[in-house]
Amino acid sequence: MLNRHVEAVTVSVVFLTGALIWTLNAAAESNNISPPLRARQLEGMKVEDSDGQKAGTVRNVVLNLNTGNLRYVVIGYGGILGVRATLKLAPTQVMSAATTKKQTLAINATTPQWRGAPAFKYSNLTTIAEQDRAREISRYFQTSAKNTANGTDASLSKTGRDQSSDTQPAQLKFASDIIGLRVVNQKREKIGEVADLLVGLGEPRPAFAIISGGRMFHHEQQYAVPLKTLTLSDNKLIWNVDAAALPNAPQFDEAAWESRGKSAGAYRYSTPAE
Repeated sequence: MLNRHVEAVTVSVVFLTGALIWTLNAAAESNNISPPLRARQLEGMKVEDSDGQKAGTVRNVVLNLNTGNLRYVVIGYGGILGVRATLKLAPTQVMSAATTKKQTLAINATTPQWRGAPAFKYSNLTTIAEQDRAREISRYFQTSAKNTANGTDASLSKTGRDQSSDTQPAQLKFASDIIGLRVVNQKREKIGEVADLLVGLGEPRPAFAIISGGRMFHHEQQYAVPLKTLTLSDNKLIWNVDAAALPNAPQFDEAAWESRGKSAGAYRYSTPAE
């Protein structure tokens, strides 16, 4: 009787364990949205390729102000203490923060593939905004090219052609050039400044700018607003905001992030504990 009881318990445990694993796997497969990462947090993080070899460290990220999407991660390797390091671009689609190592990102590229990727210089930012150059980078990593006209991804065909005929260049900016920018209203009155950016790796998705300081709301309060709702003009970002409504803004949470910035409104933002 005891043996039968043990066998029954064992079968039940195995069944429940299997069901739990199936449930967790199903949840993981259905939740393909990368959690928000702060641009300042990304800088300096290690990157490993799909062979487990170090690909370099994150030096910057590139965003498209036309769509508000994260486009590329700038990765540097070699050099002495970071000086004269070789820089390369990785499309956000091939990057992932889902690793078991702390402060380490993964790039979906083998060691030979990553070593063969073309080098990048900061002065080349205007060049990579062009559609032909974007397609070239996409083809190398076998990702989708960005249709800068409407902010959607146009899949590459088997011949490597972008199915979009749009030739409008993207308005690309480094995160380091956006962070610290003054934010003003339409009357050019200072509202605050960009303290950081919230971005997600994987499929391109709208980034959020974290705005803090300024005379129009409490100095210590921060707000998260979709980057695409800000307009760059004279090295300032124009934010068409109703300051009176800010105190009643909802809290930025998982639902706000998963909304992909569909709401043009602001969210109250609290910096998470490290």
